[in-house]
Amino acid sequence: MKILAFSFSLISFHSLACSCMGYDIGEAFEDYPVVFSGVVESIDTIKAKEDGWFEYSKLKSVTLVVDHSYKGMTAEKIKVTTRMDSAACGFPFEEKVKYVVFATPDENGLFVGSCGPTIHMEKREEYYEQERLRITRFLLKQIGS
Repeated sequence: MKILAFSFSLISFHSLACSCMGYDIGEAFEDYPVVFSGVVESIDTIKAKEDGWFEYSKLKSVTLVVDHSYKGMTAEKIKVTTRMDSAACGFPFEEKVKYVVFATPDENGLFVGSCGPTIHMEKREEYYEQERLRITRFLLKQIGS
C-alpha cells in the first residue's frame, strides 16, 4: 500500500511540473495577441479562478509601466498575471526590471507563462544573452516594418 501511495504522489507531482517546448519567435509574435516592453512597478499576490481548477489559485499580479507596445495594446500601465513559481510555469518577474512581455488573454485578464518568449531585458549571462538578442533583434525589425 505504501508503494502505491508513493507512486500516486509521483504522478501528481509530475502533472504539476512545468515542461516547455521551444518556440519560433516569428510564430510566437503572430500567436501572442499582446506584445510590449515595460518595467515592473509592483508585484502582488491575488486569489483567482483558473479554468479547469476547482479551487482558487494564488497568482502573481504584476503591474508594468509600458515603454513600447509592439502589438495589441496602447495602455501606459498594464497588469498581467502569472503563476507563483517556475515549477507551475510562472514567470519570475522582479520589481524595477525591464521585460519584453508576450501575453495571452485569460479569465483574469492577461497571462504570462515561463514557456513563451517573455524575457528579462537586463540579464547579461552568457546562456541568456543569445536569446535576449534574438528576441530584441526580431522586435526591432517589426518596428521598421
